Amino acid sequence: MKKFKIQKILIFVLPIIFLANSASFANKDAPEDIILSAANNLFSDVEKNKKIYEEDISAFYERVDNVLSPIIDFDVLIKSIIGKNNYKNTSDDLRNRFKIALKNQLIRIYAKTIVEYSNSNIKIISTSETKGFYLVKTELSLGKGKPPFQVIYVMKKSSENWKIVESLRKSLLPEIEEKGIEFVISRLESES
Repeated sequence: MKKFKIQKILIFVLPIIFLANSASFANKDAPEDIILSAANNLFSDVEKNKKIYEEDISAFYERVDNVLSPIIDFDVLIKSIIGKNNYKNTSDDLRNRFKIALKNQLIRIYAKTIVEYSNSNIKIISTSETKGFYLVKTELSLGKGKPPFQVIYVMKKSSENWKIVESLRKSLLPEIEEKGIEFVISRLESES
């Protein structure tokens, strides 16, 4: 069960971090370019320090956090993941704990994935804008005998720039509804 949840999270995060291998884009403020810039930054760092990170991945966590946190809207994510009814009935303290636990788990997964799959390829299939959201459809080839898969990123313009607002709702909401948000928070916190 735990392996299945991590795979669902990887489907969300892998294409973000592998956009470094995709084509360049004309508009520097486009969502693709924000993601591409973050990916290039991290891949360049891994290229220089891969042996260090393979021996001690925790050295890479802060770097990943500093690069990716500005492009992910964690407030929107937790609202979507928790669900509208659960969100209204959840205290500010639990919401904040959930946000921190989720963010920490994603940063750890990003860091480990970047180091492990640094030679992967991603292709942007299409982009479109609809109702204030920007959709980036990608295909990710991990190599290592694994089949490629497609992911559509949903981004929304914030006051500063475009941010990823794609939800992990499908992978965490059933667990929240079955076992409660405090259980999920404790599980996420214990995995750090």
